[in-house]
Amino acid sequence: MKKSKIFCSIFLIANLISSCSKSDSTPILPETVYFPQVKSIISTNCISCHSSTSGIWTGRPMKLDLDTDITSNYALIKASIIDPVSLTNRRMPQTGTLSASNIDIIVKWYNKGGKSTD
Repeated sequence: MKKSKIFCSIFLIANLISSCSKSDSTPILPETVYFPQVKSIISTNCISCHSSTSGIWTGRPMKLDLDTDITSNYALIKASIIDPVSLTNRRMPQTGTLSASNIDIIVKWYNKGGKSTD
């Protein structure tokens, strides 16, 4: 009789422990979305020269008013802030270098494909 109670107790404890495993319903956190941050960086640092209303040099040499303007030029945007300066690649913005955190955001956005929906 005692042996059967001990056996049942061990069985119940083992069953209870095995049912305490991690649930499959653990929420998956979304990856960081970079485009809104990139758009803000461009709005603050680039749009004064790269817009369709920036004067005689309208959008020189590209405009960045629209999301599609930004995404279609994602490689040039990244190149102008981080790639080596050359005859075909100028450092932007002309007023100085972006902060390290802004450069990091643009590079991460570029590495994810430079889309408006990352």
